[in-house]
Amino acid sequence: MKNCLLVLLVGLMCACTSSNKSNDIVVTFDVKNPTATEVVLVYRMTVNEVPLDAQGHGEFTIPNEDVLYARAFYGQNERKVYLEKGDRPHITFDGGDYVNTFKFEGEKAPIVDYLNSITLTTLPDEDFALPMDEYLKKLSQKEQEALKLLKARKLENIGKFEKMEEGRIKYSYGTRVIMYPVGYVAIAQDTTYRPDATYYDAVRKYWIEDDDWLALEEYRDYIVELAHVLDEPNRMVTEYYPKAVAQMRYIADNIKSEKIKQTLLHYIAGAYVERFGIKNITDMENVYHTYVKDTVLLADYKVKYDKWDITSVGRPSPDFEGVDINGKSYSLKDFKGKYLYIDLWATWCGPCQKELPFLKELESKFEGKNITFLSLSIDHKKEKWDEKVNSGDLTGTQLLIGRGSSFQNAYGIEGIPHFILLDKEGIIINNDMTRPSSEDTEKILNALEGI
Repeated sequence: MKNCLLVLLVGLMCACTSSNKSNDIVVTFDVKNPTATEVVLVYRMTVNEVPLDAQGHGEFTIPNEDVLYARAFYGQNERKVYLEKGDRPHITFDGGDYVNTFKFEGEKAPIVDYLNSITLTTLPDEDFALPMDEYLKKLSQKEQEALKLLKARKLENIGKFEKMEEGRIKYSYGTRVIMYPVGYVAIAQDTTYRPDATYYDAVRKYWIEDDDWLALEEYRDYIVELAHVLDEPNRMVTEYYPKAVAQMRYIADNIKSEKIKQTLLHYIAGAYVERFGIKNITDMENVYHTYVKDTVLLADYKVKYDKWDITSVGRPSPDFEGVDINGKSYSLKDFKGKYLYIDLWATWCGPCQKELPFLKELESKFEGKNITFLSLSIDHKKEKWDEKVNSGDLTGTQLLIGRGSSFQNAYGIEGIPHFILLDKEGIIINNDMTRPSSEDTEKILNALEGI
């Protein structure tokens, strides 16, 4: 009896494991005559590289997705794909002619054919000059034409696609509705225009709570922007952060579906953190952590947050790899034992050039002290950097790390010059240090212990 129970328990455990794995989407690729070493899948604002082996085979697993519109890139060319939970599609093509030989094998093949042969068309921008009611009528005709083409394909029995595509069409054209005030002012050259009841009635019709449509980027983007349009006290707020916080508060107060509410709050906060980082976001985090309880969303947010947090004060600095004018390689460990004042710059950067005289003066004042002034160039044209270094205009230690280095990405540096101060062990003292031209810089450096 015990043996029977054991077999039953093991069977149930295997069934559960198998069931979980069967929910994953697994895409396999086989490429004849490969001309690139990878296929790139883009979805939900993420770029996913799928390596191909020597035979041109690759495989990619996508967990936790019910419905997915994605784009598969090979080189510069792309094909659209549609995937649902548990799908196991097989994609083949010839590397020399990706677009014309692309073949999607699986239940969703008719859908993929539709997506790659039908393009939604919209009204020309000039039509924004029409009165609102006329514009809405013409746009509705375009939407009906698109829906008619969808129905003609007879895809209603393949997964959730027809419903999803109806939503994609609806919110694709809806975007032109919500844009009407901006479009009208620009095209009609009428700066006195203000949206009236007709406009607000039209956009309110898109305030629909549908859990399935959350998978659509068009739906998510529209509802988030609609939250701004409908939030009368904050309509005039245009600065990115306060607008995002206002949108989150409106969604938290007005969306009934917990799934939609949490997903959209995560969508806004996650996008902001990914783009701008984690400085001064207390109001955003207060809203986010009050309402978002989904463990998958929280884990994803933590990943985004931690990408920025690795460069917070008190943590070891990310490493770099650079070469000097003679081609000798250096990394962070080569500079331990002294404070390190890092200047991230490039020869083509005007503001960087303006800081050079101040940097030179700063270096002379601290000559012989326990600090190294290290300039890391992100130039992509080495000859330009060589020319500048050989000119004799620069002092301190000069290294080339190139554009898009892991060091630059780790610190999330988009604008240069950017300055960083590390202690003698490579620990971050200031990840956004004052410039050499600032009167505070000399004071801060002189106050360092053991300088």
